[in-house]
Amino acid sequence: MNKNEPNYERYVIVGLVLTLLIVAGFSFYWFGESARLTHAAEDFAKERVHRGRAIYTEQCVSCHGADGEGGAGTALNDKSLLKNTMDAIIYSVIRSGVPSTQMPAWSIDFGGPLTDEDIKDVTAFIRAWEPTAPEIEPISFEPDSSRGALLFETTCAVCHGENGLGSDDGPAINDALRLASLDNDWYSSTIANGRPAKGMPTWGTVLAPNQIEDLIALVDDWREGIKVDAAFSVTDLIGSAIFSLEEEDPESAALHVTRALTVADGTGAEVLRNVAAQLLADDNTGALATLTALQEQWPLGDPVAGGEIYSTYCLPCHGAQGEGGIGPAMQPNVFIQETINADLVEFMLEGRAGTAMAGFDGRLSEEELANLVAFLRTWQP
Repeated sequence: MNKNEPNYERYVIVGLVLTLLIVAGFSFYWFGESARLTHAAEDFAKERVHRGRAIYTEQCVSCHGADGEGGAGTALNDKSLLKNTMDAIIYSVIRSGVPSTQMPAWSIDFGGPLTDEDIKDVTAFIRAWEPTAPEIEPISFEPDSSRGALLFETTCAVCHGENGLGSDDGPAINDALRLASLDNDWYSSTIANGRPAKGMPTWGTVLAPNQIEDLIALVDDWREGIKVDAAFSVTDLIGSAIFSLEEEDPESAALHVTRALTVADGTGAEVLRNVAAQLLADDNTGALATLTALQEQWPLGDPVAGGEIYSTYCLPCHGAQGEGGIGPAMQPNVFIQETINADLVEFMLEGRAGTAMAGFDGRLSEEELANLVAFLRTWQP
């Protein structure tokens, strides 16, 4: 090397050392920053779950239960559901609802009260259940002979006679010898596939499988010699009797009244017996007037018992004093004031699709809903 040429070796060494120090510094910073970001993300996730809990408690408890155990709505605290459902699906269902079900859209884009961030918070809260979520066994269907009797009387009796005792148009089903000679598989297959050559329609295209099972449960009870009363709705039968009289069909009206008398009691039964007597005397005008007056008051309920039902089922949405909240105010309420009891009971059974108002069919009986209506009447002017 020429001694007159500059020597950069020591500068290179110094630069290399400095570079290594800078890299080491960034490495230490990165490791520290990574831990900080991890803690920050954990804190944010906890805060999101906390916010989601508050929203869930305010908006979702009335249908899905305080611990996600379900009720009017699906059980959400379910190991299988959470394991097989991505956050994006939970988010989407909350945001836009489920058409043709009782699950409404909660996003403000669809008229709901929640922002997208709110929905993310609720999704995070639901997801937080997964580690300890229980395995919820699906509810198994239990056939019911009283439902089967109702279906039989309204669908099958026209050919097979009341209580399955036969008629000119069809053979008796409720016959000891016939029931002993044919098993349930035969009846189930015959109901589903029909016997066209003998005039028996194919009911499998009309009835749901569960309905056929209810009919088989009825056949089982008949085989044991058990008398089964159909689970008639007096509300529906009063309306049907009125329609029949308006259509100048007193024979059908008398049938509806007779069926109503099998399940009505108290004052209502007494009024229905008067209607039956009017029809027997060919006083169709008087019978129509009596039924119309009864429909305006039916079903009759106990407001004290109704108050207890309100506290259990309605208070979370409508307020302790009916002041409203998630649902509209009940005290006062123009819809209640302008709607007859029978229609209110029907509305409560069905609920209002696309809203948080879930139907009570299968959860409250007609008598319990009559009590609830009687209680709500006490809040109206």
